[in-house]
Amino acid sequence: MQHRILFAVSALGLGHATRTLPVIRHFLGKTWQVSVLAHGNALHFLEQELADDDVTFIEYEDYPKLERGTGIAFFFYLLIDLVRTTLLIRKERKYIHSHQDQYDCIVADGRYGICSRTIPSFLISHQISFIMPKGLGLLGSLVDRVNLFYFRQFDSIFIPDFPEIEKSLSGRLSHNRITNCLKHQWVGLLSSYTMQEVPKAEKIDILFIISGYLQEQKESFVHELIEQAKKIPGHKVFVLGDTSGSDVIRMEEEDITIYPVATGILRNTLFNKADLVVSRSGYTTVLDLAEMDKPAVLFATPRQTEQEYLADFLRDNGWYTTSHQQTAIKLQSLLTRAGQCTLFIPPWKTSQSLRIIETTVASYLPQYRFSIIVPAHNEEQYLEDTLNHLVGQEYPNDLYEILVVENGSVDATPEICSEFAKRYKNISCLTCEQGVSRARNIGFAATDPARDWVIFLDADTLLDTTFLFELNRYLGKHHEEHLAIGTTAVQPADDPSSCSRFWFTLYNLGHRLTKTSFSLQIVKRQVAEKIQYDEQLNYAEDLQYLKKAQRHGSFFFLRTRAVSSLTRRFCRHGYVKQTILWMYQALQPDRMKKKQSYEVFR
Repeated sequence: MQHRILFAVSALGLGHATRTLPVIRHFLGKTWQVSVLAHGNALHFLEQELADDDVTFIEYEDYPKLERGTGIAFFFYLLIDLVRTTLLIRKERKYIHSHQDQYDCIVADGRYGICSRTIPSFLISHQISFIMPKGLGLLGSLVDRVNLFYFRQFDSIFIPDFPEIEKSLSGRLSHNRITNCLKHQWVGLLSSYTMQEVPKAEKIDILFIISGYLQEQKESFVHELIEQAKKIPGHKVFVLGDTSGSDVIRMEEEDITIYPVATGILRNTLFNKADLVVSRSGYTTVLDLAEMDKPAVLFATPRQTEQEYLADFLRDNGWYTTSHQQTAIKLQSLLTRAGQCTLFIPPWKTSQSLRIIETTVASYLPQYRFSIIVPAHNEEQYLEDTLNHLVGQEYPNDLYEILVVENGSVDATPEICSEFAKRYKNISCLTCEQGVSRARNIGFAATDPARDWVIFLDADTLLDTTFLFELNRYLGKHHEEHLAIGTTAVQPADDPSSCSRFWFTLYNLGHRLTKTSFSLQIVKRQVAEKIQYDEQLNYAEDLQYLKKAQRHGSFFFLRTRAVSSLTRRFCRHGYVKQTILWMYQALQPDRMKKKQSYEVFR
């Protein structure tokens, strides 16, 4: 079964794309079906880097930059952009809700709305707590609460850093009280660069990598660096991070080469050739430097509080030479100081980080093995349709078995069972005396002990072809919650009227709140081995079974539209009368349920 994974990458700085790139490539190497959602420079960069791979690209609007204007205008624009960001996050959630059947897993980097309740969803982020701009410090606690709300929508946060703050590159951006409130995984370095041998004659003395999204400041900054680089001996190379350009400029006298952008082999080669790097103090750049063991001079982008904090943090630890862009650039002095730094030594590098991510994702995406038990008594009108839905599941045939337990039928039910058992290897036909509890117990006794979950299914209940996939995703997403037994939402199969839909909506709500079921029960095999259906009960035997199972773990309710049941009971008595009858039967003591008979509808 080929898994389908969606990578949602922010375009607010090219670093989101460059650090996600090795993760994308890793899953492509594992033959996963990959889709990438991005915008602007990030989308163009990934399209170029993955041009030879089978990847589906989706262009989708990104958040505003949150960095406009100065003085009072800055706060005005900040408020507007925060509102726009909130609305876009809601829009992202609607998008993923309408497309979630296309994916088995989501990995987002800087996209807070691309997550799902039913699909395992992970967020790559090192900035768990924001560094607030001057004048907004009092809002820090509120912003942390907002972060916590959005981060909790994901199953886990992949933090590209190390667990000990003394061996950390992000400092209190990721080592803070908010992180302790989240389910997270320290994954270490994430860099798209790989080591390669470079002849000494091809070395680059200084590699300038100038990206970032504050374009209004970028031109003057680059100009100043080029002017000072002209006076410094050695071979210098500039990479501007502009995916819209293609012309390479060579200044022979000053020994300077300027690339608008470098991708693929060229990008990796330039970084390997560099003796020293000059760049922004963006976090992805820091990860790249640690991966490749490169000394560096790092400039903090003005008004980007994260970069300003990182510049101070890395300088104070003595790992890199840093400077704030607001101060006068003294490049020669900074280069001299860079040679005196002691490089950060990472506990592990990207190759191990990718294995950590793969293992974590895989733990949420197991291929569960199911046993489906269908008691059948005089079900000749419905059983064939039920079995056709079961054998048509878009799920590997060897991962689920179907056991039909015919119990005391006097119609063509046994013949239908036998015919399906002959045609399909994963169907078995059993027989026993009449009794739904007896049939379920006998069915379970005959199941393969290697199966993980057991589904007790009424013979008039239809499962859409995607149901087992959907159930597998749900169980994987909640695999750490000690689930024991559960059920699903059920739709009317043969009556599309508003009245029927209304009553089924009420039933679904009632079953969710009371932890009961209608038409099917899904129980973990280890739990099913400890309990049985009471064969002396003539009705409501599933309620007792549910209570027994919940002593061994939690109840779950899968909200889905992939399960439907016939309305024959309601056609006989009407919804109101049938509901009252069910409530009366449920509240009766077990001794009365053993004495009174139950009317079977056929």
